[in-house]
Amino acid sequence: MSSDSPIHDFVLPRLAALVTDTVAAGATREVAVAVIIDLITSSRFDTAAPDPLADSAPHADWDRTADAPLMVGGVIPVGAPAIGAQDEADFVRPFNPVQE
Repeated sequence: MSSDSPIHDFVLPRLAALVTDTVAAGATREVAVAVIIDLITSSRFDTAAPDPLADSAPHADWDRTADAPLMVGGVIPVGAPAIGAQDEADFVRPFNPVQE
């Protein structure tokens, strides 16, 4: 398989050989590819520096000062709810990812 990029043509057979050697050592192909992706996207290989100018504009919901009022869901709470009052937390069921 050839491409328009000589770098692609140089790296591809080496990566394919690395995956083949890893599978021969006992790992599955999916694990070998996942580990290569994890390594390449780690800070050791990722040389892209974040651009501070590309950050989003200031917004009142997340750029807050230490003396800003407490907000819950974008609303300043006025006090504790009455004892026995129901709210949305009364209807939330815990999520158990393990099937029983």
